[in-house]
Amino acid sequence: MSNCPSRKIKLFRKIIIPPTSSYVSYFEKYKFNLVWKIFIFISLLSIALVASNFILDSQGLITNSISLITTLTILISLKVTRKYNVAVLIVFIMGTAINQYTLLTAINVERIIDLMWIIAISIFIFYMVGYKYGLITVIINFTGVIVALFYVPKSTIIATIENQNFGFQIENAFNIISANVITSYFIKKIIDYSQHNENKLFEANNDLLKQRDEKIVMLQEIHHRVKNNLQIISSLLRLQANQTGNNTIKEEFQEAVNRVSSMALIHEKIYQTDDLSSVDIKNYLESLINDILKSYVIDTEFFFSIESNVKKFHIDTLIPLSLIFNELITNSIKHGFINQKEKEITIKIEKQKGVKINYRDNGLGFSETSKKGFGSLLIDTFTEQLEGSFNIDHSNGVNYEFTFQKIK
Repeated sequence: MSNCPSRKIKLFRKIIIPPTSSYVSYFEKYKFNLVWKIFIFISLLSIALVASNFILDSQGLITNSISLITTLTILISLKVTRKYNVAVLIVFIMGTAINQYTLLTAINVERIIDLMWIIAISIFIFYMVGYKYGLITVIINFTGVIVALFYVPKSTIIATIENQNFGFQIENAFNIISANVITSYFIKKIIDYSQHNENKLFEANNDLLKQRDEKIVMLQEIHHRVKNNLQIISSLLRLQANQTGNNTIKEEFQEAVNRVSSMALIHEKIYQTDDLSSVDIKNYLESLINDILKSYVIDTEFFFSIESNVKKFHIDTLIPLSLIFNELITNSIKHGFINQKEKEITIKIEKQKGVKINYRDNGLGFSETSKKGFGSLLIDTFTEQLEGSFNIDHSNGVNYEFTFQKIK
């Protein structure tokens, strides 16, 4: 005998607990479980109303019986199909039909019960299947309200009022409370789901920020190591240069060191900032010129001017561009300012459709040997790599005009 209560509890739990749906996403599963719980409650409510109608011989017996059958049909459809689509369709059809019947027969003279159930059904349809069908539900039901207000005969309303008894009043109160409870519960579950989504979004954002920070640190470390490796290469080249007594070879080694250093400087600038894909061009050029001047031990005063309406260049652009600038600056220092007091380099970068770069010094210009040297070959090669072109004028110092259509 002691097992009977536990068996009843287990049976009750089997009835109350939603069946496993066939949905995969959390949102669809959430809606399926919500429909099941609501209609379990409505089925218990309908059973109570039908019982009270039968005992009190109330005129609401027909509508409440239809409501009970509809509710049980919805629960069966949920159990069988494991989806809520059929259930929502039944709610839309039968809920609207029952509301229209009670409106046109004036069973609920006060209309407040009908309005509350219309609101409850409309919210349900809006939430379950979206704006389109929710709007159709609202239009149909409130059209019925307007029709009932203007076209239900007064005699029908008077007859309904005269036939009201205490049991009918209790049923109305019960209906009002039930509609309020269901609507409030449904709104609460919508808010709960929104809160759940907000929490999940917050957690996801935190995870993404954490991953981003980890990747930034990792990329900064990579750029730092690349810079260090390039500096090791520069050191090896310097050591190798010191092994020879030939000044020409030493100069060539120094030029190679400067080329490697110009690339190392890019990686240094990148890991020192949060932007891991581009570098401030003006800041980079100032550092590059100073590094080259130091490498050639320039004692005399040197002036340079950099103007740019382009803030940053992507690293893919800047590496070949840095090697072009390295050759231009090196050529100016080595060949352009021999025995010259005023030494000035001007760089202008303008964004117009593409990018235009003007490099000018006030030196002596290039010799024919310089124009055919390795540095000039590098300038040609890297300009072609960036799909650009350039013109050179060395009648008054050196003036390069580069045009790049596609650099970023």
